[in-house]
Amino acid sequence: MLRENGFDHVVRAGNIADRHFKVYFVRNGQENARLGIIVGKKLLPGAADRNRVKRMIREVFRQHNIKLRKLDVVVRVRNILPGGCGAQADNLEMLFSQVENRCAES
Repeated sequence: MLRENGFDHVVRAGNIADRHFKVYFVRNGQENARLGIIVGKKLLPGAADRNRVKRMIREVFRQHNIKLRKLDVVVRVRNILPGGCGAQADNLEMLFSQVENRCAES
């Protein structure tokens, strides 16, 4: 997702959160899933650090893309784990699994 109105539409819909990430999601009526990422400059002042977190989020999303089909997903980074990207990826995978389960129920 590239436009602000797309982000706003998804953020107003359902969400699942933990201490480190907040994942917003809504059905998009298309065949493919779309991803938006929000990482604030106050949380990670360095551009290289923000980009590293974004790459990690994109990779976890890519691994779950088949299961998250027909969804728009926005991931907001709320807090950074001290363990690095590996611990963050595990945490985000758990949230994506919860999104899959919630969408399967409805």
